Amino acid sequence: MLRNEGVVGLEVSALRRACWLRREMIEALTEVNHRCLGLFAEQAQALWASGQPAMRQLGELWRTLDERSRWQAAACPYLLVDACFAEPERWRWLSGSPVADGACAPRASFFTLPQTAGVARTVFVYAWSLVASDPLGAQLVLGMHPDCVSLLRACTAAQVHELAERGCGWLRPRWLKRVRLWRQMLVAAAEDDAVALESSRMQGLQMLAADCWDAAYRRRPAWDSASLGRLQ
Repeated sequence: MLRNEGVVGLEVSALRRACWLRREMIEALTEVNHRCLGLFAEQAQALWASGQPAMRQLGELWRTLDERSRWQAAACPYLLVDACFAEPERWRWLSGSPVADGACAPRASFFTLPQTAGVARTVFVYAWSLVASDPLGAQLVLGMHPDCVSLLRACTAAQVHELAERGCGWLRPRWLKRVRLWRQMLVAAAEDDAVALESSRMQGLQMLAADCWDAAYRRRPAWDSASLGRLQ
């Protein structure tokens, strides 16, 4: 499965755990993805004339998925929305640490609809429940940096809702620049092409695995990186 050389060092068990979450967690992930795809479609409808590249290239596909096709696309082993899960500097306040000026570049909100707040709560509550039950698998399913996993695991319920309120503007479709992958997945879902749909899911999973490996490698102290180099 792991053909990308960048993920050779990732533990296979982590990938398996991401693919084989408990049934209730998989079902919850599909429901969250379904809500996100609905938000994508509504945003595309609202901003059809906005000129945003993602709206021009993907908006029509998001808008024209019927209910069955949307559920097909939602049933993938990772979250289809990103919420700065790979940017731990935005999460430091959860531990009581102040965020240094200039540490985080302002992020313009992608979604402008009032229902975005409800989707954000759903996303962050799901992420919280997942890191509590399977922190290593959560890195793959969510594309989450290890430091963010640790911070989120320590959250109280009140903090999670505060995080959702603060992070509502962080939400955006994952891989907006990967138009080909999105198109392959959505067309396969619309055409009920199981082979192409599974292929697109595995491509996405491999990209998330590579991101997790890169994040973990960058997080190692210098002496550990040197030791790893001698062992390879």
